[in-house]
Amino acid sequence: MFGRRLAAAMTVAVLALSGTAITAGPAHAADPNCWVGFGHYEQAGSYITGFKYKFCENRPDVPLFVTVQRYMSPGVYETIASGMGEATYYCGGFAYGVFRAGSQSDFGILCT
Repeated sequence: MFGRRLAAAMTVAVLALSGTAITAGPAHAADPNCWVGFGHYEQAGSYITGFKYKFCENRPDVPLFVTVQRYMSPGVYETIASGMGEATYYCGGFAYGVFRAGSQSDFGILCT
């Protein structure tokens, strides 16, 4: 468990330095010692990974359902990867696309 928590903390640190927004907050009012961490990281032309976990003090981390979605048209998204805790889509090229992963925020990247 320590390794997973350390990896998640390192991911958060790297994302904070790279400018990717991470949102964390109370997971539920009845459990003030827990919070949900989610977001994404990517490598242009290579991959997009979305992540979502519930972190609690003195308890194991809980992977939550997460998707990577491609923007198709206004209000329409295609789910291209999904999983528990993390989901990764591997790009096949360098065309510009709009995606969302781990949250409802869109981002553009060279990835097809």
